[in-house]
Amino acid sequence: MTDLEPHIRPLVEALNATGVVRTFSSCEGHFRPDEQTIVDRNRAEVRFVPADGFPAGAVEKLLAFVLTRFKSRHGLIPINVVGYKLYTPIDDETVDETYVLELRPFNRFDPPDRKRSDTDRAVDQVIRILALWSENR
Repeated sequence: MTDLEPHIRPLVEALNATGVVRTFSSCEGHFRPDEQTIVDRNRAEVRFVPADGFPAGAVEKLLAFVLTRFKSRHGLIPINVVGYKLYTPIDDETVDETYVLELRPFNRFDPPDRKRSDTDRAVDQVIRILALWSENR
């Protein structure tokens, strides 16, 4: 985990601490114009798979817990938090399945510093929700 970007590291650590998932990729979001590339970097995300011994259903329950608590506990905020399963073809017979937790600023026209602070605040809120999930397990 030495290559983790500092703004996403706490969320990666919190997800791994659940024991249900194993993260393998993350991005803290890059909002300044000089940080843009051909790939959309205006969002933070963590990608993960089920940890050993956990079925996909356990991961989906964890994601559902996070997503429903984020909306209901924090109302309308300037960050969309979504979770989804990404299917990526590897070869003619193999499709890789990855889970993604994405935090995307609602208004793409907000200034970069606003998007950074809103995203950081959303990361903190998701971490608190993950702690609540761990307490109630």
